[in-house]
Amino acid sequence: MLRIARFSTSCTVLGPGKRGVVWFQGCERKCPGCTAPETWSKDAGSEISIHHLVRAFVEIPRLEGLTFSGGEPFLQAKGAARLAEECRKIRPKFSFMAFTGFTLEELLKEENPDRLRLLANLDILIDGPYRQEEHQNLLWRGSKNQRVWFLTPRYEREWKPRLHETAIRMEMEMNDQTIHFMGIPPKNFRDNFREITRNLGLEELK
Repeated sequence: MLRIARFSTSCTVLGPGKRGVVWFQGCERKCPGCTAPETWSKDAGSEISIHHLVRAFVEIPRLEGLTFSGGEPFLQAKGAARLAEECRKIRPKFSFMAFTGFTLEELLKEENPDRLRLLANLDILIDGPYRQEEHQNLLWRGSKNQRVWFLTPRYEREWKPRLHETAIRMEMEMNDQTIHFMGIPPKNFRDNFREITRNLGLEELK
């Protein structure tokens, strides 16, 4: 079982191509300015079986792969690695990407077998905590200290030259009368949008 905040089966702003995204529940870092503080608590969110997630993703046509976000995926590294491996059994061409507040050096140095197993399944890793004072609208990153690691050559040639592009890429989806935003938002986006929704009498964004 995994504890997640939610998942989406269609996103084009958190990695190459059309992707599924899993937002893992639980993060100990609690970065100031985080756009998803609702994912911090390890007791919030909901439990979901890996089998359920596999079926949800592998049946989507033209899906490039999955992105793991959060929250902190590496706090549930064993389950995340298994999710990747089970998906690849059915969709061998799936790619996998993850966001983490750890640095790659930290993950390698601690030699945690579950976290190394997850790393071994990834094509792309975005590492480093979000730093509000270093906010910058870069491809797949919210602050300039964060780095993009191409752990396999699959996307390096196409995407490495684009890493310094500055643009805001966001998508929105709605379910259960709740608006969910996906992507890397501009600075203070959450506070600004909360004010707008409050003035309109709408529920808070997720």
